[in-house]
Amino acid sequence: MKSTVLELQNIYFSYGEQPVLEGVDLSLKQGEFLGLVGPNGSGKSTLIKLALGRLSPDRGSVSLFGRPIRQFKDWPKVGYVSQKASSFNLGFPATVREVVASGLYGKLGLFHRMKDRHWEQVQDAIAQVGLETLARRNIGELSGGQQQRALIARALVSDPQLLVLDEPTVGVDAESVDRFYRLLAHLHRDKGLTLLLVTHDIGAITTYVDRIACLNKRLFFHGDSREFENRRSEILSAAYGHEVQILEHDHVH
Repeated sequence: MKSTVLELQNIYFSYGEQPVLEGVDLSLKQGEFLGLVGPNGSGKSTLIKLALGRLSPDRGSVSLFGRPIRQFKDWPKVGYVSQKASSFNLGFPATVREVVASGLYGKLGLFHRMKDRHWEQVQDAIAQVGLETLARRNIGELSGGQQQRALIARALVSDPQLLVLDEPTVGVDAESVDRFYRLLAHLHRDKGLTLLLVTHDIGAITTYVDRIACLNKRLFFHGDSREFENRRSEILSAAYGHEVQILEHDHVH
């Protein structure tokens, strides 16, 4: 039986008087690829912050790898990629290699020197996202899609068991988005990585994820992606409060 990587039980959260999450139960098992969808302001990013211990719920409990979030200390097990603009200063004069290496600081401590084996990990992470030829280029010289892949490599370099991505394709061109989804599919299928992806791209994720959670303050669906596909119109109309037009993507596996 697969172990539970992330569990949120009966989560309530408000910003002041503004309720954001109400009675949310969400779980993610080892090896699953879960897509979290919902309208703007539905509480998706807040849920991620609660899952990563950056916020505390008003009510309810959060656990990671079977431990209550306040007791969880093994953070290299969790890779995180936020929306690109806020996740890294792309004007900073650093190469792709240096940016990816910074993902090891949590494991090594800021003042520990990188050893040869650590640079091998960096090279491996860069290779996983297909940026070997750009490893010594300044991060600011890369295209939006390449920058995003570098940030994924930075999240992968500590060899996490869970990768959390919060709307990572914002501002990335369509071709790069396709490549991005194929990369996630590879990490999930071939590397066995557990993935949690927050996205607006409902038409695309149903091709790749095996489970979907649809959130708007509370969960309107949390289950198998095939069941979601069969009931998509009904679920989205309930969650968004109106009929939703889905843009279909011609994705390549």
